[in-house]
Amino acid sequence: MVVKRKYNLRLLVNTNSIVKEKMVLITGFQGFGTVGYLTTRYLVSKLAMSLIGYIEPPYIPDFTSVEEYGLSMPHEVFFKDLNNLGITVLLNRINPDRRYLTSFVKAFTKLLKSLKIECVYLVGGLDIRFREGNEEFRWLKTKASNVTLDKPYFIKGAYIVGPIASLLIELEKNNIPAIAIFPYTEPESVDHRATAIAIKALNSLLDISVDVEELIKYAEKIEELERSVQEMLLGLEKKESVMHT
Repeated sequence: MVVKRKYNLRLLVNTNSIVKEKMVLITGFQGFGTVGYLTTRYLVSKLAMSLIGYIEPPYIPDFTSVEEYGLSMPHEVFFKDLNNLGITVLLNRINPDRRYLTSFVKAFTKLLKSLKIECVYLVGGLDIRFREGNEEFRWLKTKASNVTLDKPYFIKGAYIVGPIASLLIELEKNNIPAIAIFPYTEPESVDHRATAIAIKALNSLLDISVDVEELIKYAEKIEELERSVQEMLLGLEKKESVMHT
């Protein structure tokens, strides 16, 4: 007998007990600048969200971590009630396996239906080489969304890749309101400053107040360390130049 491998949604609570007047979901992945992952992880921490389930992968994970609630899973579902705004965060510690991406998307859609999610907020990173002015991020929405932001829309013709693209296609196809935020970032970096930009955008969209000071301070420390390393390397280059003249 051949066992068909797939992603499965596992909820640990009675969904009727947590559904609020307005329900939204936020998620992101390990893409450019790691912005999507950092944003969701930061929200879970700052809002002291509760674990309510997970999307179980088609195989036993070969990693975990010790958290306040126990051992972590690759794709965890967290929830927080903020003044009758039900915020759900899907925290993806790794990207879904491409071989089973369709299965992951189906489990994601099942999560939306189970929690009666009205709007989905996706966060990713956008290569800073696409920046045309001083804008901090670009955004896009599915046709079902009636939200408009006074910010530059996503670049026409530029490709969105990875699981965030797969979710956008599924949300568009199923006529589900969704908004995607893409702060500019260096693709190979771990960008806390871009994460702060994403959080501020979500604050505005959802009328919430998540402090980003910690992210800014961390970004400043990393930038200071990078400057120190560059100055040290420049000093070594000068010394080598003198020694060989």
